Amino acid sequence: MSKVIARRERLTSAAVTLHHPLDYYFGTFLRAKEAEGLKPRTLNDHKSHYRYLQHWLAEQYPTLKLEELTTDHIRQYVGHMLTEQTLYNGHPTLQSHSTAKGLSPATVNIRTRTLKCFLRFLHDEGYLNSDLASRVKLQKVTEDTIGGFEKEQVLQLLAAPNQREYTGFRDYVLLAVLFDTGLRINEALNLTVDDLSLSGKTITVRASIAKNGKSRVVPMSKRTAEILDALVEENRKQFRNRSSAVFLLNNGKTLTYNQAYERIRLHGEAAGITGVRVSPHTFRHTFATLYVKNGGDPFSLQRILGHHDLSMVRKYVQLSNRDLQEQHAQSSPLVGM
Repeated sequence: MSKVIARRERLTSAAVTLHHPLDYYFGTFLRAKEAEGLKPRTLNDHKSHYRYLQHWLAEQYPTLKLEELTTDHIRQYVGHMLTEQTLYNGHPTLQSHSTAKGLSPATVNIRTRTLKCFLRFLHDEGYLNSDLASRVKLQKVTEDTIGGFEKEQVLQLLAAPNQREYTGFRDYVLLAVLFDTGLRINEALNLTVDDLSLSGKTITVRASIAKNGKSRVVPMSKRTAEILDALVEENRKQFRNRSSAVFLLNNGKTLTYNQAYERIRLHGEAAGITGVRVSPHTFRHTFATLYVKNGGDPFSLQRILGHHDLSMVRKYVQLSNRDLQEQHAQSSPLVGM
């Protein structure tokens, strides 16, 4: 009995400084996931997605207690995401970049999955009597329609950074690496000098920074190896080996995801890119599509991208009807008969 009273006292004292009654339980959930060894990126996703939920709860149900939470509350929140929420609402730096209301079903599913994980934990740990997670369904999503850049747009983006300045040259190298290797942006930003084999023209993506937790070796072109070598040498001159990271700020600290995202967006504006989202992930789609169009096979592409199966690779390759016609003209069994 004393343990129950003590636990209630902790709950009460915690609720005084928190924004919503559910925050205490999310803190417990987060500590459990940290103990399980989840990657920092995954933990950050849980945090950011909970903040969106927290913001909605604080407006709609500011005093809602965990034992009062129902499936209807969760469905209301899902409906809010689909019809009312803006993409970066509440984000510290990206909030003003998108004002359109209603998230895509794919984005809603990403946030719903992390919410379901939280709800499942609460039920498994005995905090929730009902298994709400099993009653929350994901949205039906049409085939992936994220396109890539056209070749002309690739050249325009590469020409956008001012290479006479350190930050401009660094951005140029980052763009080239993303286009040439298909690395995820966080994989690129966490590269160190030791991950580069400039003579062998390969990049090692360590297990600790790979999204799937498995290391892989990614090839790069001679040109990319040369400009990476030049950037590493410039970093040594500028910062005297204070950091082994490849992509640095003017003060020698590592370039962050939000900072890189903003730089890429600005270069897209300067290049006049329209009709396609200028984001780090679009570079990955572009690499995959152009790799296949240039004759690369899907099995080597799978290894380069670091995916477990070809079904994920297929989502990255966006071939237009014209691409299909060209491929058919070259590969049809009737060609040459």
